[in-house]
Amino acid sequence: MARFVIDPNRINFNIERKGKEYQLRVIQRAQTIFSTLLNLLPSNYVAAVQGANYTNELKVVAVELAKIELELEDINLDIDFSATRSEFLYSIAGYLVFLNGRIPALEFDGEEFRRFVLSLIRIYFQGSVPKSIRDAVDLFLAGEFEVLENFLLVRQGVSGLDISDQFGFQVNVEAPPGEGLPEDIFGIQGAIKTVVNVVRPAHTLFRIRYIFNDDYVPNGEIGEVLDAMRWWLAAYYYDDFRSYWDGLRDRDRLGRKTNCRVTGEDHSADF
Repeated sequence: MARFVIDPNRINFNIERKGKEYQLRVIQRAQTIFSTLLNLLPSNYVAAVQGANYTNELKVVAVELAKIELELEDINLDIDFSATRSEFLYSIAGYLVFLNGRIPALEFDGEEFRRFVLSLIRIYFQGSVPKSIRDAVDLFLAGEFEVLENFLLVRQGVSGLDISDQFGFQVNVEAPPGEGLPEDIFGIQGAIKTVVNVVRPAHTLFRIRYIFNDDYVPNGEIGEVLDAMRWWLAAYYYDDFRSYWDGLRDRDRLGRKTNCRVTGEDHSADF
């Protein structure tokens, strides 16, 4: 790979000098430098491969020069704002964007975090406008969603809102029919709140809502709706009908075999 040129196949761009990819880059670069150093020797040095003492010494020098050269290349990449490594990008710009260093509690590799910070900086400098809020939510959600401003909903006659809601907006996330929300939905929701708090106007409040939809599959081949009705009747006093509440069956205090209702009698002396 040419020197001071971004390798399109490179994966790891962090500042740590370790890992399989880094070691492979050192070996490849050291071999190029080693060959160059051998070509600088006088003709009486005939060894073309590592083995003799002077070739071993040149190999050590080549390895150290390769490490220095790779480090200089990485520093050179930091000059370009779009290629700055994530560690430096966060320390320079990301820390200023996030209040007190509160970053979304999601898992990012180095390249993903770099792209995330660059996108957030672009959104931040768009200003506190509805488009910025939509772009911020779009960083975490791949499905359908909408950002609605409450004062516009009031103008459209939406009920349930009044003047106290005029400085608020809603983020409505639509869950596809037959699919649930992502497994890490609570982490994503926390990340959305963190980022939206960065770009929203300071005097506004917002709410995140999740909307679930179901697919309707009509009955029959022509799509007609077949309906039916069922109902159940229950009465708590049904068991009372099965019980005898008029005393002992076929016996009463007057000696009758069949009970009968008596009215107008004075029972004040019975107690």
